[in-house]
Amino acid sequence: MLDRLLEFVALLRQNGVRLSPAETLDALRAVDAVGLDDPRALQGALAATLVKRATDEAVFDELYELYFFRQGDFASRAMRPDGAPLVEELRARGFTDDEIEALLAVLADEASRMSPTARMGLGLRRGHVEALVRLAGVQVDLGRLVNPLQIGFFTQQLVERLQFRQAETELNHLRARLERTLGTARADQLASLLVDNLGRLRAAVRRWVADEFERRNVQFVEQWREATLAEKPLAQLSEEEIARLRDEVKRLARKLRQMASLRPKVQRRGRLDARKTLRRSLRTGGVPFDLRRRRRRVERPRLVILCDISDSVRNVSRFMLQFVYLLQDQFAQVRSFVFVSELGETTDLFRRHEIGRAIELAYGGAVVNVFANSNFGRAFRQFRERFAEAVSSKTTLIVIGDGRNNYHPPEAWALGELRSRARRVLWLNPEPPLSWAFGDSAMREYEPHCDRIEVVQNLASLKKVVDQLVL
Repeated sequence: MLDRLLEFVALLRQNGVRLSPAETLDALRAVDAVGLDDPRALQGALAATLVKRATDEAVFDELYELYFFRQGDFASRAMRPDGAPLVEELRARGFTDDEIEALLAVLADEASRMSPTARMGLGLRRGHVEALVRLAGVQVDLGRLVNPLQIGFFTQQLVERLQFRQAETELNHLRARLERTLGTARADQLASLLVDNLGRLRAAVRRWVADEFERRNVQFVEQWREATLAEKPLAQLSEEEIARLRDEVKRLARKLRQMASLRPKVQRRGRLDARKTLRRSLRTGGVPFDLRRRRRRVERPRLVILCDISDSVRNVSRFMLQFVYLLQDQFAQVRSFVFVSELGETTDLFRRHEIGRAIELAYGGAVVNVFANSNFGRAFRQFRERFAEAVSSKTTLIVIGDGRNNYHPPEAWALGELRSRARRVLWLNPEPPLSWAFGDSAMREYEPHCDRIEVVQNLASLKKVVDQLVL
């Protein structure tokens, strides 16, 4: 028992609880006094001697339950309907109850040695971001959060202080250790599930920061919400308000379709083509036996659309997906793609389903993992490597997104190569130019490779694009 208690004290220190040798000796005496028969009495004795600050209580309670409860007890509690969220995911992926119970026992032992973020990423207990911040002992001065454009910056700060990169490393090492127990296939399934869990946790951090902004800036938010629909930012629109934008999107799509180029083509009927007729008559001594005619026909533009559907532009991306869907519905030659960190094609998805279902599937992860961080550079590089043939001198490439790259390499050269192949590149961005040099925006790197960048952040600017855009 002495070794177990000393290891537990080491885990508390590892998780930020300050403990002296004297306090460890007090804990040993307390355990000797209460005995080991009653788990709750043991917990109370250890808490009385080891916990000095209120902020340490949550860390102590979580580690105590993971470390001291018998593995069977922990697994049985976790498999109850109100138990670990991980259990629901494992069952959905085909794990049997026996496999889940054995896995929970192993994970509970591993979790006690992990960082708070990695533990919450495991999904062994239901929690929220506020609890994670408290468990990790992280302090962020949100008093300086006075503008919605700062939400991404403060989210990045919080993600760094919560050590998400370390958590990813810990979960990767865990997968390697579990492979010997579970086998490669099951270990890969579990690793994929844990990556998704961590992605959802990262998205929850951003939502928590956004909620904190609203709580701390009530008057600002209320004024924003009272703005007219024409001036209201797309990121703040409700589902009903987004639905009202559909008519404008349809109008834009119709206008783009009408902006078709004309080119002459030889036809059996139509206007006489004097130049070609005279050239043909040279072989008959100038007698125009072979008349050549021409008729101007409509050539439908070819469009390729890349749309960012990351969590940072949730409402905007839903609206933009409606835009992409309706463009594809209006044109015969359109290929559409969505991306967050990875790139996926939605052309067939949008053809098979009606607009509501198609957008639900795209944003629900049917094409790419929507819980990842935006990586425009990787998306452009993947498109260049896998779909470059879709872009030709007749193609207009439309990029839709805020250009916020989460500090990843922008890979602007890939967009430049696509521009050299395309007829033109048009970028629709929900953020104004003043924000392009702020935080993780890579728009300044992408700007030289675009023929035109239009700011579409509300209905008024959308109407301006509809009225002024000339492809």
